[in-house]
Amino acid sequence: MLSNKPYSVLKSIASISLLASSAMVLNGCKSLPDPQTKQTTEDAAMATLTTQVSYLDRSMLGPGSQLTVTLADVSKMDTEAEIISQQTIDINGAPPYTVELSYDASKMDQRHRYSVIARITNQDQLLYVSTTHNNPFEQSQQAPYEVVVSKVAPQKPNVDLVNTYFKAVTINGVQVTVETKEPFIQFSKDNKSHGFLGCNNFAGSYQVDQQALTFSPQASTRKMCSQGMEQETAMSGVLENTATWNINGESLTLKDKQGKVLATFKAVYFN
Repeated sequence: MLSNKPYSVLKSIASISLLASSAMVLNGCKSLPDPQTKQTTEDAAMATLTTQVSYLDRSMLGPGSQLTVTLADVSKMDTEAEIISQQTIDINGAPPYTVELSYDASKMDQRHRYSVIARITNQDQLLYVSTTHNNPFEQSQQAPYEVVVSKVAPQKPNVDLVNTYFKAVTINGVQVTVETKEPFIQFSKDNKSHGFLGCNNFAGSYQVDQQALTFSPQASTRKMCSQGMEQETAMSGVLENTATWNINGESLTLKDKQGKVLATFKAVYFN
């Protein structure tokens, strides 16, 4: 009897250890997430927004046209919109075009503003774009959510810097007012510049190197005017401080060394 007692004690200890190990294994299994349950939860959070895009004119799109529809968070006005979902499809034939956007409904915030943006392009040229705010969550909407895009006016080719009459539109961010004659500037091929400041004519020379542009001191007439002298002084300051230029279509922009816009001009044609 005495000789069997240690064996019984060891057997009991082994049984306890086995039970403890089993409990640890069971607890460990219980703490692990069920992959199938997790996947089901994620699937339940996903939603689909069906959109239908159309335009009102009867134009036919050329081969290679594409439609891009974007659901974006546009709550912050001072930053770029956050893309929630986006789809691009090849399109042929007449509208409407249907696009489905998948998004995570659990990440949508009722306090935020959302908008559906649609763009039709062909070889990177923008043909149509939505111009209104389209929030599909503002009220109950029937599927599909309809978006109408507007035709984009074709961009005019850039005018030449040389031999173009540029009338001043803004000076230092202020709209130009015309009393008798509009301020303007012209550049000739021989690096000569001339124009009108608002009261007096001016003439001189300029130097251009790619987008860099500087004026030599411009000589001007010395007539005194009862009106427009403040605008003339501002126009003279533009010529003194110009460092760069840029033309977009028919618009000329002059900037200083810090990149600040000094003045904007519009090309004018005479018959």
